[in-house]
Amino acid sequence: MFDPVLLRSLTGTPLRVRCAVLPVPAPDGGAADSGRTWAVLRVTLRGAGSTGRGEATLLPYLEAHARDAVHAQLESAEAALGHVVSPLELADLLPPGPLRSALDAALWDLLAKRSGLRVWELLGVPPPRPAPAVRTLPLLEHARLEKELHHSDGFTSLRLKLGARAVEDDIARLDAVRRHRPDAWLMADADGGWDMDRLRTMLPTLVDHGVRLLEQPLPEPESGALAALRRPFPIIADPAHGEVADLGRLVTRYDGIHLRLDAVGGLTTALGLIEQAGQRGLLVLLGSSPATARSWAATLHAAPAADLVSLPRTLCVPGEHGELAAPGGRLTLPAPELWG
Repeated sequence: MFDPVLLRSLTGTPLRVRCAVLPVPAPDGGAADSGRTWAVLRVTLRGAGSTGRGEATLLPYLEAHARDAVHAQLESAEAALGHVVSPLELADLLPPGPLRSALDAALWDLLAKRSGLRVWELLGVPPPRPAPAVRTLPLLEHARLEKELHHSDGFTSLRLKLGARAVEDDIARLDAVRRHRPDAWLMADADGGWDMDRLRTMLPTLVDHGVRLLEQPLPEPESGALAALRRPFPIIADPAHGEVADLGRLVTRYDGIHLRLDAVGGLTTALGLIEQAGQRGLLVLLGSSPATARSWAATLHAAPAADLVSLPRTLCVPGEHGELAAPGGRLTLPAPELWG
């Protein structure tokens, strides 16, 4: 995927590692996010006159993302991190999660700035190009959902969240989408909120509303039932944060996987998983939890290898700019000064 000899030639001096946890306002789009304390983990690497930065989102509802947990991980690996040569080494030092993801991004950014090359050139992959984005419609009250739909015209593909309430509520949400956007390519995400009976009930309705893809209909402990389910469209998995996807198990139940860099441990791991998923015939939806522009820039470098890319909601550090823009519903790469 990339040249290890080149990477070794770019890392001749010890690295200085600095981590900062930056509070950020909650992202827009859902009552579930209000009242929570959101934060961004920013990693800065310095060495031989160059500086690289990477960022990841600390999800407020996961204990493994708490400030103390992240600092404990950093302390356990800090001595070895100063001598890291390749992003591949991070998997031996840290578990999947936001710290490894931010370090991976910071190391790629440092290597790019030191070499004068872009990250995609170092990776040996095609340059990220403008690509269609899938816009997510969160679990909102119906009046707010209608407003979101009015602002979705620039997006040809939509991802509708379902599963929070009764079947009738899911149907009303589907009706609203098709009333406002009969033209859109549509996928649904039940977030593991259904049981098998509800899934069987919903399948004909999803077909009638032109749904083309379904994400995580059942809680993962119950997903074995999907192996025998006849389905009219692909069903994809959304692995839990902190778990490296067990593709051998998933391929017996699902037709694809939703990958997030912060969940699997960064761009390096994500590219390897996308390649393995393709070899097993699994499609890949590339996405992210709410993200800063810097962390999203790293995700976009995996976009050419994915089948679909879902635009996340924006997190912005106070006093800094960085809206995740998708003009005309298409993803564009941020400037190299920001990352890579």
